[in-house]
Amino acid sequence: MHSFQKKYIITGAPGTGKTTLINHLKNTMPCMDEVSRKVIIDEQKSNKKGTPWGDIDRFTNLVFKLTKLELLNPNTLICDRSLLDLEAYLMVENKMIPKYLSDFPYQETYHKIVFFAPTWFEIYCKDGQRLQEFEYCLKLEKTLLKQYENKGFEIITLPKSSPLNRTKLILETICI
Repeated sequence: MHSFQKKYIITGAPGTGKTTLINHLKNTMPCMDEVSRKVIIDEQKSNKKGTPWGDIDRFTNLVFKLTKLELLNPNTLICDRSLLDLEAYLMVENKMIPKYLSDFPYQETYHKIVFFAPTWFEIYCKDGQRLQEFEYCLKLEKTLLKQYENKGFEIITLPKSSPLNRTKLILETICI
């Protein structure tokens, strides 16, 4: 995994505008869609429980495997979330972090700069793959920030503004 360009991360709790931002960025650069949502949709279609609110251990394993495959794309520059988000989800649920996550080479895979989308009540809404209550998102947000800081990432908090303004900030930061 070390022979290609490091990926930038856009992270944050559910419903903070990450996917909308990624969709805007796709007009400028190759981006990796959120793997978690893909896994949740697949699990729901097959009536399985691999979701953050169902069998979180199964969910973690499935997201890890698919993310590792998608990270192999040498063209992808920005990721909607990272594997470190899985650690935060597990911590919120008081679950053990598997060795494959704790030993993952985060610093070699991802850029040091992480773009953080803060919780934003005005835009938060539930959907078929986002069942969490807003209060849960606030708790997850704190854990995400702590995990990224503990792993030595530099966090840039995105403004609660339009996707265009957020996109401009990211492009200026990574000099594109």
